[in-house]
Amino acid sequence: MFSLTNKSLIRIAIISVLSSVLITLFLLFNPFDDYDPLYVSGKTLYIKSYEPLIVKEYGYLDFDNLQKKITAPEGKSLAILNIEITNAASAEIRIISNENSSEFMSKDGFTYTPVNPASISKIAAIDDQDLSYPIWGSFTLNNLERAEGFLLFIVKDSFKPNKFSWVSSDRVLISFD
Repeated sequence: MFSLTNKSLIRIAIISVLSSVLITLFLLFNPFDDYDPLYVSGKTLYIKSYEPLIVKEYGYLDFDNLQKKITAPEGKSLAILNIEITNAASAEIRIISNENSSEFMSKDGFTYTPVNPASISKIAAIDDQDLSYPIWGSFTLNNLERAEGFLLFIVKDSFKPNKFSWVSSDRVLISFD
């Protein structure tokens, strides 16, 4: 018959404790899954942001599939923030994207609000095939539906992104490094 001595039990206990400590430390300081810091959830919405594009001109498609072009005013730039908004709630949600729906904060302390692209754009023929749509106006998202598009901000030429905050129908804060 097989029996364990006290020394064997103590060795097994010590090995088990050391193994669990090592595995716990590995999970805390080096998790298996990398996360995207630009993909953040609120109470009902998941918002994924991409690094903002700072340009002087930008071409896009409006909701009638007309190609339009936006040009920055003198001394300013356009900050184009492509985002995806996903409804993670069990019911439909009404989303309103306007001047009060979000804020873009710069590292120098200025806060910018979105601008309606249709108010400052002109019809133009653009060769780029990968044009996106603005997220502007009101729309309804059902459970697990997603809206993709861009928000337009008119910013100073020295703009350096710090934080993006979605404040309409949920509160989501995304930090940029």
